[in-house]
Amino acid sequence: MTEPKVAKIVNESGEISDDLDYALANFLLAQRGPGFTACRPQLVELGDQSQAIKMMIDHTYIGKDNNVYGLGIVGYIYISTTDYSIIFCTPLKEMEENILVLKDSGVDAQKRPKGKY
Repeated sequence: MTEPKVAKIVNESGEISDDLDYALANFLLAQRGPGFTACRPQLVELGDQSQAIKMMIDHTYIGKDNNVYGLGIVGYIYISTTDYSIIFCTPLKEMEENILVLKDSGVDAQKRPKGKY
């Protein structure tokens, strides 16, 4: 499956419900493993004129100081606005490759705020 084409960004930033946030966290944990957090929701119109929620996937971990740190964006997830099903999620292999690219580039992990995305 390939990443959908975004025709336009309807809303640059927004919020998702706690229930959807929880469901996405569980999906990422079950399907891609630990260390991935969906963040920065956008409402987008896809090439087929349907709307979707597009979120970035941050590679995250808990530091020794018990704070959440993120290395950077390693993938994307698209969610249907009609039934909240997953339209697309970056494959694990691609996300792992993107993690290596970030680490090799010398990027330092940054502290992430507490709470949703």
